[in-house]
Amino acid sequence: MKKTLNLISIIGFFVIVVMLGGFTLFSARGDLGSIFKGDLRANAENLTESNFPLVTNWRSLHTLLSQAMTGTATDGIYADEERLIRVYPEFDKSQAFSNVGRINNFAKRVNAPISLLLAPTAAGVYQAILPDYISNMDQLGLINSLYYKLGKGVGSVDMFYPLYSAKDDYIYYRTSDCWTSLGAYYAYEDMIRQLGAVPFDLSNYDLEYADDSYRGELYQQLQYKSCDDDRINLFRPKNGSTVKEVKLYSGDSEETARSVYFKSALSSDKKNDVFLRGNSFTRAEIDTTSESGLRLLLIKGDYANTLVPFLLPHYEHITIIDPDRLKAEGSTVSQTVDPNTYDRILIMYDCVQFSQTNSFDIF
Repeated sequence: MKKTLNLISIIGFFVIVVMLGGFTLFSARGDLGSIFKGDLRANAENLTESNFPLVTNWRSLHTLLSQAMTGTATDGIYADEERLIRVYPEFDKSQAFSNVGRINNFAKRVNAPISLLLAPTAAGVYQAILPDYISNMDQLGLINSLYYKLGKGVGSVDMFYPLYSAKDDYIYYRTSDCWTSLGAYYAYEDMIRQLGAVPFDLSNYDLEYADDSYRGELYQQLQYKSCDDDRINLFRPKNGSTVKEVKLYSGDSEETARSVYFKSALSSDKKNDVFLRGNSFTRAEIDTTSESGLRLLLIKGDYANTLVPFLLPHYEHITIIDPDRLKAEGSTVSQTVDPNTYDRILIMYDCVQFSQTNSFDIF
């Protein structure tokens, strides 16, 4: 009798799998014939991923089971009731130090002062809340070792301790691996002092709650529902916009705007692209109302977009370059702009992305 029940259970399981597979195929969005073009296995996986019934609930269940058994979520993301944190067990030391070497060589060819700004991710600031059995690289140690290798023509800016000191505030999103506008402000406040200028106080800004239901890429990856949704906040100067014109360039296309905030992104699945359209441009040119007469060249990683609104009052013109996109277009910094026409050059990355990018041969 027991063997019969086991056999029935096995048959029932395979019937359900076949039914779900059939449902996936017959309800699939797009052209089924496309799975036979190119990499068959990859195309089939993508088709199943995008059409499998209740896929978000399956992800959510898998995440909850993983957390219940191990205290961690899947895919290198730690989960608790307050936040999701992507952890990084190691970094590419050779790539990171190679990038520092390229910056040092670049500094020898330009007249403007250069500064490297490396920010920690949430895993660096909230290291203490991670269980001991989770392997997570020492981001402060990484940043210090990279700063130590900088040549005398390149300055460094401490962004770790300002963020660590404010760790109890809302400085990182709960569901995304990025800092919030408030986190960017705290970094700006100390950064601008270290560069010899006076920061604008938060009281000079009006806070706009642009969106209170943001669920970032970590949530999308795990469908983990225990932590609260995020808020996207925008800081606007009380004395009016500091932007005259923004031009975004990508390949042969050009887009013109009057703000560094692109609110159309709030109705998309990448709401955080409200800051300068995310990583959709190769070069940006920003003219401001500042009368400082100063020009800034900003070489950016993902974190830099959220920082830019606070830099506007200090510079009359800001050029922003994305090295990954510039390299993909087959160009270099010197072919795109003349670095010697700027009063300051900032290279701003989070420390993890800095250790991973191989695009610094654009210098």
